[in-house]
Amino acid sequence: MPPLTLEICTPDRPLRSVEAQEIVLPGSGGVFSVLTGHTPTITLLQPGVLIAYTSEDDGHYFAVNGGFAEVLKDKVVVLTHTVEHQEDIDRDRAEAAKTKAESELEKASAEREMAKAEAALARAIARIQAHGKEDLR
Repeated sequence: MPPLTLEICTPDRPLRSVEAQEIVLPGSGGVFSVLTGHTPTITLLQPGVLIAYTSEDDGHYFAVNGGFAEVLKDKVVVLTHTVEHQEDIDRDRAEAAKTKAESELEKASAEREMAKAEAALARAIARIQAHGKEDLR
């Protein structure tokens, strides 16, 4: 099967491009896989792990903070505010962020505080999963 091209775009980082056999996306309706020839679509992404499985290794894992993905027959373009590759994630820092978010969630009394803490928790969990190369299929 011909490879897919994954292009990840953020406001403050240069375009990142990876050739992959399969791409796993954290869609707003749940995690889904994309193979060459997938039906073109545009979807919202939730904070989570994006995985690009390549033929040479077990894949590239990225923590994304939501955004959008455009799926074409031979390419996936991801627009996200932040992205971190597994090798760039500091596990201890991500664990500390998770602990802090859980504590803030317990203390939250207003809906806005709760939503902010839940978002921080989702980002921290995505970073931990990407760092640990958790297979989400």
